[in-house]
Amino acid sequence: MQISVTGMVWYSNAEDYDRLKAMFTDSDKLADTFDSWIKSAQTGFDKLTGAGHVVIKANIDPDTFPEWCRARGLEMNAQARTAFGNECAAEHYRSKMK
Repeated sequence: MQISVTGMVWYSNAEDYDRLKAMFTDSDKLADTFDSWIKSAQTGFDKLTGAGHVVIKANIDPDTFPEWCRARGLEMNAQARTAFGNECAAEHYRSKMK
């Protein structure tokens, strides 16, 4: 049996969202406000989980994400956010399998 685990990038609050958005090189691709983002993100999360997917909320911390990107040679953009979400999902899944 194959289990699909998806890591969904998540922002804790408006302050973190605004701080991170200012750091991202592609911030124009994100919702203008945290409130707009959270509504859209929650809808996506609900749709995926409702369809039976396992979704891990990968919380991005503005204090640690820049270093996480630097350590992997990634620009702070959608590619890095996706990689972070995938890594969080994989770590969560591995920790449950121990």
